[in-house]
Amino acid sequence: MILDHLGIVIAGALPGLLVGGALAMILGKRPQREDGSDMKSTSFVFSGNLRQTNLLEAVQFLEIGRREGILHIYTGRRKGYLIFSQGKVIDAFFRDKTGREGILSMLALDEGDFYFEPKSIRQPKLIAESIMDIAFEWNELQADDDT
Repeated sequence: MILDHLGIVIAGALPGLLVGGALAMILGKRPQREDGSDMKSTSFVFSGNLRQTNLLEAVQFLEIGRREGILHIYTGRRKGYLIFSQGKVIDAFFRDKTGREGILSMLALDEGDFYFEPKSIRQPKLIAESIMDIAFEWNELQADDDT
């Protein structure tokens, strides 16, 4: 009778141990790159529409979170990129414009979509000014155009 109860306990505990061991192996093993280094988690997802969230708001969100990666901006057939390193925009591309000129062009967009692609950035900082300084300049240019 004791052996019967022992068999039930072992039969009930064995699947739990197997599942627990498998989970420990899966969760304990981190994905690695070809060179053997650990990959960073890319579970952060951020996307939106420029009609609902303007580009400056999206940039501020990524700055506050000190994100690293590429913000892709699509409007019609045109595509732009803002490259972030530790929450700072370090480079930009839009159509045939790069750097601050690319940012100035993208700030004028009021239609389109964007999404953020988290990734390690190994690129020098090519934009010296902060995005806020460029946005203030853009705002002044818009005010001059209105007068």
